[in-house]
Amino acid sequence: MQKDEIIAEVWRNRDAYAEKHHYNLAAIVADLQIRQKKRECKLVDRRATTKASQRKGT
Repeated sequence: MQKDEIIAEVWRNRDAYAEKHHYNLAAIVADLQIRQKKRECKLVDRRATTKASQRKGT
């Protein structure tokens, strides 16, 4: 199988981020929650979309 450079880069970044937090899932989640609050980004709630599409039967 051919090596995908994009996937390899994503994995490297993921591993570096996890290593920064000593592979502690609670620390990773806490950091992401802090980052989420700092950035003024709009989050998408897909639960509403899922409920609407279920009502339509799709």
